[in-house]
Amino acid sequence: MITPDTAVRSAVESFDAAIAQHSISRLEAAYESLATLPEETLAEHSRELGPHLAAQLGGMPQWHAAVYSVFVGALVEWNADAVACARPLLAGLRASMEQALEFARLWQDHYGEEELPDPSGMPSPEQQKAFGADYAQVWHAPYFGWLSVEQWERAAVAVLADPRVRASLTAPDAPADRDALVELTRRLEPHIGDLQCAQRALLLLDDEPLLVLDRASGRAFRMRMSGIADNYQLQTLLAGVLIGGGHLPGHLPADVPSAEAVALSTSAPIDMDRPGDLPRTMECFNFAEPSGRWIWSATTPDRIPVVDGVRRLVLDPPVFRHQYQAVRFLPRVPGSLTLEAVLEPAEAAPYFTGVRELMSWQEAGRLAADGY
Repeated sequence: MITPDTAVRSAVESFDAAIAQHSISRLEAAYESLATLPEETLAEHSRELGPHLAAQLGGMPQWHAAVYSVFVGALVEWNADAVACARPLLAGLRASMEQALEFARLWQDHYGEEELPDPSGMPSPEQQKAFGADYAQVWHAPYFGWLSVEQWERAAVAVLADPRVRASLTAPDAPADRDALVELTRRLEPHIGDLQCAQRALLLLDDEPLLVLDRASGRAFRMRMSGIADNYQLQTLLAGVLIGGGHLPGHLPADVPSAEAVALSTSAPIDMDRPGDLPRTMECFNFAEPSGRWIWSATTPDRIPVVDGVRRLVLDPPVFRHQYQAVRFLPRVPGSLTLEAVLEPAEAAPYFTGVRELMSWQEAGRLAADGY
């Protein structure tokens, strides 16, 4: 009788043999054996499987490494150690994005404005043949990098959901250069499309002090935030803490987000199969820098400037009032916002020194159009 343990052991032995023999056909067969194991078996063995497979990604052919990376990411989501898997997954993301940028450059040099191939497609023998005689030397690596960014992004986001991995990005022996990865996503997006999952996972702030200045009341609030992926999520949590907690008045009863909205913005499970049923809440603050520049809700908390070592956010009444879905952009990352102290106007006054009037929405819109 084949037990789950023996099935896993057999699949791993096949994988190891494929790697040792540099056999693509055996590598594909090993993947089939692993991927068809019952989910509960994979989850039970994920702690051994994840790091073992991840360690071999750098020695695989490009496409196969990308496919296996998604499998490793799934193992991390079950129970594999994200820290043990992070380095090869983040290295793969960087390499694929660098190659994809080279592919976009080659394509534009050779084909001008002709539309780039679908980046989520499969490797096409017809397309490879169309690249001509220099395909192997010039086009192969960039082409497969272009086609594999989506897989590497999914795998990388799985490990970046772990705060230990995010914290390790600032260590001397960091598994990846956070700033370089963010810059690559921004350079590549005009060519390949949305890379916000990777961007926002890389830009997450953890245990980050935040000083919130409410212009209307003159109060300030010392807070601490972690795992907040965008400023809509921060809007919800601020409204829950400050308006829901009675520290600031709401403009309408709807300004207090529902308990469900707050829960989904922190750690409650999100039913992604029913997005239309997710709760909506009202945007009830206009975020700004002390300079008066707007901070758009669609951006990330890292846009809040650091002043004297602490991020400083100015709240104004909303210029435009609209509803949005109260949910975490990264469902596997719990968000938190903690109120540590309330500073009454006399105590808060020094922090308002130099805070400028909120700029007009016309000027804010012009800056946004310029890429700010």
